[in-house]
Formats: sequence, C-alpha cells, structure tokens
Amino acid sequence: MDGVSLAERPVADEVSAILRAAGVRVIEDGTGRTVGGTAGNLLCFPSAFDPAKPSVVLTAHLDTVLPTTHLTARVHSDRITSDGTTILGADNRLGLSALCYALLTIEEHHLAHRNCFVVFTIAEETGLVGAEHIDLSPYHVQSAFVFDCSRRPGVYIKECVGLALFKAHITGKAAHAGVAPDEGINAIAMASAGIAGLQLGRIDDDLTVNIGKISGGSAINVVPDNVEIEGEVRSFSPARIREQLDLIERSLSQSLYPGGELLFESREDFAPYFHANDSATIVDLENALKRVELTPQPIRYTGGSDANRYNAKGIPAVNLGIGAQKPHSYEEFVLLEDLVSTVEIALALVQTR
Repeated sequence: MDGVSLAERPVADEVSAILRAAGVRVIEDGTGRTVGGTAGNLLCFPSAFDPAKPSVVLTAHLDTVLPTTHLTARVHSDRITSDGTTILGADNRLGLSALCYALLTIEEHHLAHRNCFVVFTIAEETGLVGAEHIDLSPYHVQSAFVFDCSRRPGVYIKECVGLALFKAHITGKAAHAGVAPDEGINAIAMASAGIAGLQLGRIDDDLTVNIGKISGGSAINVVPDNVEIEGEVRSFSPARIREQLDLIERSLSQSLYPGGELLFESREDFAPYFHANDSATIVDLENALKRVELTPQPIRYTGGSDANRYNAKGIPAVNLGIGAQKPHSYEEFVLLEDLVSTVEIALALVQTR
C-alpha cells in the first residue's frame, strides 16, 4: 500500500476503517486541503476519551519517504525486512502499526487507561508538515510521545537540534566567454570563493553545516551571471544557528567582485528542544520504560521529528526509539522483539497505574 508524503489517502482510509470498526472515533482534519495533499491528519479517540480533561497523545506519521507499492515483506526468525528491492517502510509504518494495535487492545479488552488519544500526521518526511498544521489546543494535551526514532526501544531523544534553511542567490553579468570574458562577472567564481571560505560538515558536537544544492549558469560559452545555493544549519542552540547563518552570508558577501550582488534568505525549519530530568513528560516515559523492563537511555540527536513541532507549540513532546533500523534504505528492518516492545511501551504510557 503506497502512501508517500502528500499522497497518504490509501493508508489513511485503511487506518480509519480498522479503528472505526473497533469503536475508535476517528476525525480527519483539513490539513490535506491546506497543503495540497490527498489526506489530512487523523485524530483517533478511544471510546472513553473525555475532551474536558487533560490528556496525553501518542503519535506517528502516515507517510513513507519512498513508495511501497511493490513492497514484499519478509518475516524471518528474528526480524522483518523487504525483499531488498524496496524500502520496508518501517519508518513510520512500525509506529503506525504499534499505535493502531494499542488502540485496538484498549477497546477490545476495555483496559483502564489515562485520558489519551492517538494522532497520525501527514507529510512528516517532507518537513513535518502535518504536525505544523495540526491543532491540538481543544484537547488539553499535557504530553506527546512520538513513536518515530530509528534507535531501539529504551532510547529516547531528550535533546534535539533545531534546523534552519538558507538560500543564497548570487548575480553577476553575462558575457561571451571567448570573445569578451572581461566584460562578464562570473557568478560561479564568486560563489566558489564564498563556499571555499566556509567550514562544512560537523563543526563540533553542537553544530553541523551543509550546502546541498548549487545551480546556475546558462551555457558553456557564457560567463555565468547567476548561481543559487541552498543549504542548512543544525544546532542545539538557536543563537549558534543565527551566528552561523551570519557567517555564511558574510563569507558569500565578501567573495563578490565589483558589480556582483547577493540575495541571502534564511528561515527556521524547526526549533530545537530540551527536557529536564524532572519534567513530567520524562518522568512518565522513564517509568513506563522501566515497567516493561527496558533501561531508559536518553540521547541528544541531530535529526528532527514531529516532536520538534509539538514542543514549538508548547506541548512537551519526546521522540521514542522503536527500532526501525536503517531507515530510508532497502536494507531497512525491524527486530520482532522491538515490535513487541514498542507496543508494550505504548500501553504502559497510557494504562492507569
């Protein structure tokens, strides 16, 4: 079943049908229409949910980074893989499956549970789009637990980077490269000089910088009059992100020849987050992990998730390891024991203690 970003309709329909048949109330919001997708976010409420009371939310995303139309799953003695010709899609079908199963278990066995519900977002892989647009304000959410980290169960992301995107447009002057090169201003040369003055990659434990796209020029025999550069900066510190963006802009500006121009733009893609040891969200999570006999392993992490969006909205959120290993590759797999542990964590987080 295919469900890449902004084309999640088949998956959303299947999930909705399964859960509604078990008595779960499923609401689809209007995010799909807003962002040009085929489906919206799904908000899934157990029959005992009380909208007037504080709640916790468990969440995963509906989309996969690549198509799964031709996926053939292989169940081995200890793991699930694809046949090697596609991704498995465990990012995030593993989280999706585990949370659906948890909801079905609650309904079927009438389990006593905290006031809770489940959210399945769209277009996570293309910029945390569903989580950006979802409105959870009517539901008094106290904590959000995101089931989407490729680390094994027990690990959770206590501190996560923020990400800023930048785009630089350098303008020169076109001229015939053979007849009148002196009349031109080479935008590629200016861009190259500016990039050469930068440190890229892992700057230190708190900061990474990448230039991922360069495009420009018009023909081999024309002095190029324009170049566009796109990149990103990640850090656990918003101040360091800003400092690095300023450094990049300055280096590109200082590389300009007389007559060259620079237009530099940047924007925050998602904000960093950090949780204190004594925060209610972390205490709840660590207690749940211990109840299913897992050792809590907090980590710092340099990849974003829906948890970044929820924290930015004022909802304390943490991303949990579920064991979808080697994501986004044809070697993706999940250990069967991790699939079981992920369900156990979900139930431990919401069951009445």
